Amino acid sequence: MRKRNRTIGGIIACCGVMVVLSLVLPTSFWWFVLGVFLICIGISVMRRC
Repeated sequence: MRKRNRTIGGIIACCGVMVVLSLVLPTSFWWFVLGVFLICIGISVMRRC
């Protein structure tokens, strides 16, 4: 149960950081972040299989 709460807290903290950064950084940066995020998700899915 603690690991789940820790994960949820981490996700909420990351979302907060994204909101703050979205006020400062240009749009092209967010496409780069989306690409990196999708690559990381793909790698983690491949490792679990």
